[in-house]
Amino acid sequence: MSTQETISRYATAKGASMNSGAAVARIAPVVYGRPAATSNANAFVGDYAGKRLMDLMIAASALVVLAPLMLLIWTMVYVSSGGPGLFWSQRVGRGGLTFWMPKFRTMAEDAPLSPREVLEGADSHITPIGAWLRRSALDELPQLFCVLTGDMSIIGPRPLLPSDPGVDARRRFPDAISARPGLSGLAQVVGRNSVSPRRKARLDAFYAQSASFGLDVIIFWRTAGIVLTSRGFL
Repeated sequence: MSTQETISRYATAKGASMNSGAAVARIAPVVYGRPAATSNANAFVGDYAGKRLMDLMIAASALVVLAPLMLLIWTMVYVSSGGPGLFWSQRVGRGGLTFWMPKFRTMAEDAPLSPREVLEGADSHITPIGAWLRRSALDELPQLFCVLTGDMSIIGPRPLLPSDPGVDARRRFPDAISARPGLSGLAQVVGRNSVSPRRKARLDAFYAQSASFGLDVIIFWRTAGIVLTSRGFL
């Protein structure tokens, strides 16, 4: 069964449709990623009982288990390309607030700060091991620290650069920025980087309104499959 079919069946079981405007998001004007007062989206969504506790337990356990691998990756980045092993960038998080998010550096130090999908000649800036890190999603591992601090969750809409086209798309779907950002989300299991910004925003809004333990489990296992097969990777 495809990811889309799985999510559609889940939505049907929950009494919602991904094609329904009510199930996807309430369209309302926003100001730079923040819901307008008329959107009734000031209350954060995307959480359920026990989600934060599970985030903390998973992130802490993963950091302990993966610490040797993360140290090895940091060393490989430093030795192969020089410069810092981590790259920090500001991301648009919950409620439109920005926070600093780390990744293992996959591009040269002088590469422009721009989403790879819209960066001209992006491949020329990739470090010797950067392509492998991105394809395997191992460059995302340092974001486990953001889960501990509360800026991110294990599952949720991906945090975007302020210059990402997806920020404008999310302005039409307030719930998409009312959920805590995640290491992986619904848009990533539906198509990863091959999904258009508008569709990502619709999927993120749908997740925020439909978040549950069952949906998170589906997204988690689908994420593992996509990473292992590199489907949707640009």
